[in-house]
Order: sequence, then C-alpha cells, then structure tokens
Amino acid sequence: MKFIHFMKRLLAVLYVIATCAIKASAQSGCTDSTANNYDPNAVINDGSCTYNVTHATAKLISPLASNINESSGLTYSYDVLWTHNDSGNPPQIFKIDTTDASTLQTVDIDNYPNTDWEDIADDSAYIYIGNFGNNDGDRKDLAILKILKSDIGSGPLVHVTAQAIAFSYTDQKSFVSSKTNNFDCESLISVGDSLYIFTKDRGDSKSREYCLPKTPGTYSISPIDTLNASGLVTGADYNPKTKEIALVGYLSGHTNSFLWFLSDYQGHRFFTGNKRRIEIGNNNEWQTEGICYDHSGTRLFISCESAGNIPASLFVLDKSSYVITSVPTYKKSPVVSVFPNPTNSAINIQLETPGAVNVTLTSLNGQELLCENYTGTYFISLNTSGLAAGVYLLKVQTQDGSMAVRKVEIAR
Repeated sequence: MKFIHFMKRLLAVLYVIATCAIKASAQSGCTDSTANNYDPNAVINDGSCTYNVTHATAKLISPLASNINESSGLTYSYDVLWTHNDSGNPPQIFKIDTTDASTLQTVDIDNYPNTDWEDIADDSAYIYIGNFGNNDGDRKDLAILKILKSDIGSGPLVHVTAQAIAFSYTDQKSFVSSKTNNFDCESLISVGDSLYIFTKDRGDSKSREYCLPKTPGTYSISPIDTLNASGLVTGADYNPKTKEIALVGYLSGHTNSFLWFLSDYQGHRFFTGNKRRIEIGNNNEWQTEGICYDHSGTRLFISCESAGNIPASLFVLDKSSYVITSVPTYKKSPVVSVFPNPTNSAINIQLETPGAVNVTLTSLNGQELLCENYTGTYFISLNTSGLAAGVYLLKVQTQDGSMAVRKVEIAR
C-alpha cells in the first residue's frame, strides 16, 4: 500500500513537472493564419501580427435628415440605428431606419445639455451617450449619460431623463486649452457590465483605452493600454458574437478615413491582440464619426458629419468586400456645381468633365421624384416648377459609380 501511495505521488509530481515544461515551452508569436508573419508554431498571440495594406469601399445608403447634420455616433439595437448630433445641438437622439436612413423617432433628454456628445452605445436595458468630447482638453465635466430603454415611448417625439456616469482622467495633469491635447474622446463601447472608451489623441495620433462601470457616480479612471492609431479615432463598436472591436477615424482635415479591427486580445486589454487597419477613404474630406455592427456582425454601418462635398450620411460596409490592394477603391466624388440654390423654377448642374451621368432627385424621406440619364454633356437644367417648396436631395452618379450628393432647396 505504501508503494502504491508513493507511485501516485510520484506520478502527480511528474505530471506537474511535465505541465510546467509544456507551458514554459509554449511559443508566443502571431497566431493569425491570414497575417504576413503567421507562425504555425505559436500558441500564444503576442499581438505582433502584420497585414497587407487593405482597402474597402463603403456604400452610401442615403444622406440623413436635415436636422441630423453632425451624426457623431451610431449604435444598432433591435433592427434600428440610434444616432445624435454633437456640440451646440439640441440634446436629442434619433432612431434611424437602416434601409433608407429616414428618422423614425426623436428622443429629447430633458435634464442634460448636448455639451459635446461624441458616441453612443447600448445594452439590453440602457442607451449610453458619451458626453466627453474635449477638443481643447480643458473640460472638467466629462460624463456618460445612461437612459433606460423602457422609458422611451412609441411616439414620434418623446421625452426622457438620464443619469450621469461622471469621470476624470488620472493621467491628465494640465487643463490648459490646447488643440493638440491627448484627452479628447469620441468612442464608446458596452461590454458586459462595463463601458470602455478610446481617446482621440490630437497630439500624437494614438488612442488610449479606459474602463468605467455602468453604475452612475463619479470616477477617476486610468489608462489600460495604448494603440498607435496613426490617426484620430472617432467612433467604436463591439461585436458580442465574435468579440471583435471596430474603430473608425480619419487623418487631420477629415481625410483618409480608416478602420481598425481588434481581435484575439487578452481579457479586456483590447490592444494586446490582432490589430488590422482597413483604409476606406482617400484625400477627399469625409468626416467619418459613427460606426456599429448589425445583428449578423458581417456588416458595418458608418455615419459621417457634413463636411466638404459629403452631407451627413449613412453608409454600409460588407466585411466580405475587403480587397487586398495598394490602390484605394473608394471613388472620388465627381466635381459638380449646383445653382441657384435655393431656386424656384430650375436646378442647374455644371459638370467639370463631360460623360454619362445619372441624375436623381428625391425627397428627404427617400421618395424618388426624378431620375434621368444624360450622355456627354457639361450642363444640365432640371425643371422644378411643379415641386412643392422644401429641401430635396440631388444625386449625380457617373458611369464608374462615383457619386456627388447635394441638398437643394426649392423656395416659392
């Protein structure tokens, strides 16, 4: 019996030694087989994966309604989208149709102003609004607003109140106004019982991750990790099915929009795993601010503020459409002049170069009022005498698929 007991103990010790030896020999490296530096012998992802330059094209769904000209955040909930404007606008969020970007509902938050709302997230019970835009780095009233979904009625315009999750950064020592500060924030996600934010570092083009509880109160938060974003991160979303995180942003001047996809990370340290960048823009101004996954996790909705030739609009990107190439596939908008605007009898369209174009005029709710094809012309005049006074959307699409969108006003 003593011998049997001795052998059991010996086997147990040998098992521990063997297990420790296996763990000690476990190789770390790039574990993603789609990466350039994939290591088939690696069993621990060390976040070192590198990827080819990748470009993708987002498809325009529609410009947003005229009162949503600064769509700064986006979240998907029960087959609809929620968005909002940013600083200086009324404290409202908008329920948006995913198919045509029409406004389904407006919700007024009665007890907090829109100081600088920059992103929106949700879980099964609440909607969270990031009132943490901090362009100059001098704000001391940063907060995330928490709204109970069951408080939102079914009418076209409803009123609710919010609770505040207030916070400050432990690593911010100076509140001197600066346009190159590293304490602006425009990104928010909900994961489990916590909220995570990602900074928009204007000084070094990086982004830091912070965590907050969902319980209203006042908190001091410290950075978890830092991403060398090589740009300004302006929106984020979390895919609960795959645990992937998507970040959206752009370079200074609102050009060269990009996405970062974060996956296979350690715990909730989201920058420790795979980090893949997808280019979705070019040198044209395109102020991409909001991003969210749909219920399938295979499509991404992207919203932008009005900037340059692109009005505040809703786009969709199919993740299966990524093209590995060194040449961007996002098409440059054709150069179009529209005048007079406002008008009372005709809309004139001046093209920079002649060619085949399709011209469409729709109402703000997507109803098509005119659709004509033209070939080899510089100048087009549309008779609008039969249309009611109001704001309309004019779309001019060239043969290669590029499109210019303008809001036009008909006055009587």
